[in-house]
Amino acid sequence: MTKFLRQNAVWIPLSFVTILIIMHLLSPEGCYGIIPRYQSGLRGILLAPLFHADWEHLANNAVPLLVLGFLTITFYKSIAYLLFTAGWFITHTLVWLFADLGLFGTEDHIGCHIGASGLVYLLAFFLFISGVLRRSVPLIAVSLIVIFLYGSMLWGIFPQEIINLGEKHSRMSWESHLFGALTGAAFAVIFRRYGPQKKRWSWQQPNYDHSVDEELWERYLEKFPEDQNPPETEEKKKFKDLF
Repeated sequence: MTKFLRQNAVWIPLSFVTILIIMHLLSPEGCYGIIPRYQSGLRGILLAPLFHADWEHLANNAVPLLVLGFLTITFYKSIAYLLFTAGWFITHTLVWLFADLGLFGTEDHIGCHIGASGLVYLLAFFLFISGVLRRSVPLIAVSLIVIFLYGSMLWGIFPQEIINLGEKHSRMSWESHLFGALTGAAFAVIFRRYGPQKKRWSWQQPNYDHSVDEELWERYLEKFPEDQNPPETEEKKKFKDLF
């Protein structure tokens, strides 16, 4: 394993999850999450991902953060930190602006949105869409891994009342999931030309000078003129006879 993988792709996600565990152990009183459209809830844009309702909530976010964080830093190291920091603020700002509006027949109760699930969706959708857009075999493989491990996450971007035909469920910040997914998808499109790309040979570049190849080919034919019109093999003759 390279030095980069040891120091960044492993330790940064692990350190972040450790911070989440410490914050959950401290469990300060009050709401430090996002309270949509309330001034007191603005601090949640920065603090909401650090707090979780219980250990199950924390575990559900911690494991994907470790896996997706590792994949993001490993394959997109040049833009991984910008993705995470800018995505953090954009996702949770959108939650503060548009969450709890009572859309789609859901309750319009203004709640306290906490948890790092928005970041999980940010990374998952970025990895999947970015791999598809870049058409690189290793990155497409990463996209398939994300789908295999977390494909069911797609349902999390919809209100539970819609999925379960109006039945009431425990409060889940589907808005964090939705805006995290949209932000990750947007970053995948915006930064599709940054970071790793599909390998292109020199002759596949649009500005490649083909005159050099033509000159080399002419020199080759001067030495081996018989290769200009090679004789037909028996296999080629049989193939022609079929048609």
